[in-house]
Amino acid sequence: MFKPLPRNDNGCGWLTSLPSRQPNPALHAEHSADLVIIGAGYTGLSAARHFAALNPNKKVIVLEAQLAAEGASARNSGYLVDSTLNDGHMSDTGLQQYRDKYALNKAGLDCVADLVTKHNIDCDWDACGKFHATAVPAHEAKLQRFSKLLGELDLAHEIVSDNALHYRLGSNYYCSALWTQGGVMLQPAKLGRAYIDLLPENVELYENSPVLQWQPAPTGVQVSTTMGRVQAGQLLIAVNGFMAAGKIERERAFPLTLTASMTRPLTDQEFASIGSPKPWGVLSAQAMGATVRLTADRRIMVRNTVEVWPKMNMAGRQLMRRQAMHIRGLQRRFPSFDGSLFDSLWSGITCISGNNGQIFTRLQDNVYAAGCYNGGGIGLATLFGEQMAHMMSGQMTDTIAMIEARPKPTRLPPQPFLGWGVRLRLMRDRVLARKEN
Repeated sequence: MFKPLPRNDNGCGWLTSLPSRQPNPALHAEHSADLVIIGAGYTGLSAARHFAALNPNKKVIVLEAQLAAEGASARNSGYLVDSTLNDGHMSDTGLQQYRDKYALNKAGLDCVADLVTKHNIDCDWDACGKFHATAVPAHEAKLQRFSKLLGELDLAHEIVSDNALHYRLGSNYYCSALWTQGGVMLQPAKLGRAYIDLLPENVELYENSPVLQWQPAPTGVQVSTTMGRVQAGQLLIAVNGFMAAGKIERERAFPLTLTASMTRPLTDQEFASIGSPKPWGVLSAQAMGATVRLTADRRIMVRNTVEVWPKMNMAGRQLMRRQAMHIRGLQRRFPSFDGSLFDSLWSGITCISGNNGQIFTRLQDNVYAAGCYNGGGIGLATLFGEQMAHMMSGQMTDTIAMIEARPKPTRLPPQPFLGWGVRLRLMRDRVLARKEN
């Protein structure tokens, strides 16, 4: 049974910068299919496209509670990465685990890159790498340890500091950064729109069709929405941060709510005042530190809040309170700018496990679930969707073997203890990252 989901806010800058899109109709009456997918984000759309291509004579129905590819898939910061920050305190076993994690992330990046190249997808693709940066000298040792680890794995990277860093970012806020080559900046909403356009004819997408429940049926499963019903042989649940709302793996994954603001495009004069740098993306060296981007169209995005939020999405007054923190983050990095430059503000959901493990599982004989990407959703969600299509087609692949070899999400404490613990951890991280926001 799925709880009613709050509506997404309509302020996402990635979406408002695109032409409006006519949504597909909602599901009405009785339908049948070989596969029904709940969730039309990167995972669900990738699974639908790939399953339909593998099985051209089978019918796929995708159900989306709101608008396809406009949930978390369009609301992230647009980072497609292979390497992720690690403190460097690793035994030989830990080093191999990081190598395996990198291999999976790299497979996700390559999966998206292949799609973008094959279909000539316009998503503002920029393979510029990424920066892990700090404004606190005491945190530079963390970047040095990460550099040592990347060196052991022969991954291209560079420590940048002082004037060189100021030149590359157009800001003298940070004292040091580690640049890694394996990173792509893109426009996530454009990518999501492309995934919709790539759906083949044997896929039917229904939007504004919230699922109320699913249950076993003689032919497989029965999925009920507010106005219709689908009988299908197989079911894939691809709702990521909303798994707990549907009582799916809720003891192993939990959602967090994030908010971000984005400026209008900088004028020529404003852009020149910061040195006219090339586009970049910065991740904080400290957990809970700000994520900041300068886009190709000269907009600055700031995301520096992560919270346990009861309704997950935010709106109105709650969002405006968070924008005050975004303004502070903008002015710390660019003192000559003020909050009047922001023209968009939004919230989004991410899904986290206690040990960075992902969910890729068969819940029952004909019911599957995928999600919990721990902040790596663009690549991993696309990859997991495609590999779920193979699994549901009865095919085993080397990539499925790689996914299944990774650690599974550990069991979490029950509520309300989980919520208390996560809030305390986030509070601690916010204190430690107070100079990084």
